[in-house]
Amino acid sequence: MVLPNSRFGFYTRKKKSKKALWAAGIVFVLGAVFLTLALTGVFRSSGEENSGLPPVPEETLASLWEKLNYEELNRRCEEILSRNPLDIEALSYNGFAYFYRGVGQFSMEERLNLINLSIANLRKALIHEPNPLTGSLQFILGKAYYLKGRYYYDLAIKYLELSLASGYQGDDTYEYLGLSYTALDMPEKSAQYYLRALENASGAAGDGRHSDTLYLSLAQAYLQLDKNAEAEDCLNQVMDLTQDQGVEEKSRFLLGRIYTGRGDIAGAETQYRLILEKNASAADAHYYLGEIYETQGDGARARYEWRKAVEIDPYHYGARLKLYG
Repeated sequence: MVLPNSRFGFYTRKKKSKKALWAAGIVFVLGAVFLTLALTGVFRSSGEENSGLPPVPEETLASLWEKLNYEELNRRCEEILSRNPLDIEALSYNGFAYFYRGVGQFSMEERLNLINLSIANLRKALIHEPNPLTGSLQFILGKAYYLKGRYYYDLAIKYLELSLASGYQGDDTYEYLGLSYTALDMPEKSAQYYLRALENASGAAGDGRHSDTLYLSLAQAYLQLDKNAEAEDCLNQVMDLTQDQGVEEKSRFLLGRIYTGRGDIAGAETQYRLILEKNASAADAHYYLGEIYETQGDGARARYEWRKAVEIDPYHYGARLKLYG
């Protein structure tokens, strides 16, 4: 029997059960969802077929490496390694990319974090035998250990020398070996590698880059070995090559030391005056000038130079000791 209803017009006396209503609602919702998914798939498929464009291939790891896109390279490599933790290509590129991202960081914390990730990946990549990338992996691993600091210089030397034994020579392999041996206070070995680095820089394939700093490092090694004549020759080479004021200043200080040691007081004074011409704030130059005048018995000039040193650097130990000690 149908009864009138002031709101909807009419309704039946017999009502459906709540369970029946819920079931009907669920069927309706599921039907709507499936219909939407089906239509979406049809339209997407139709759009792809009618676009006339082939799917864009994903860039290779080698391509990302050539573009220096290190962050994306690390992201892709980590994806691959999540599926295959010992994929040699992904481990190698991942280690290389983390290294070059690390050297570009100003924050020591961020740098060390990336360098540590580089080392972890490179060492895993070296597990694979045979590996055509062994030499280059050892080379980057050696440089990574050097950047970790004083407690890792022995490992830097180990892997850099292994890379040479594997037949791989980087542009700065010899330089990093020289720096590592210098840090370990082994001047004879460091001089040997600085010489080889200079030969490499000036050879047919070299372009002479960084030769001024290499000559300066070699001079410092020679001075440790008491080879003052060889050190002086290297420092004169620096004067001919460098356009870096800091490198020039360090070299002139060393020349002043050499000249003073052999009694060439005028030569030493000239070097310190040349330093002050370009850097009036060089407190050490005033200090050493004071020492020169002291040896000549000119106490007034000596004290003047030491006072100048203290004016520039109130905590200059040597000058304060001379004035107030």
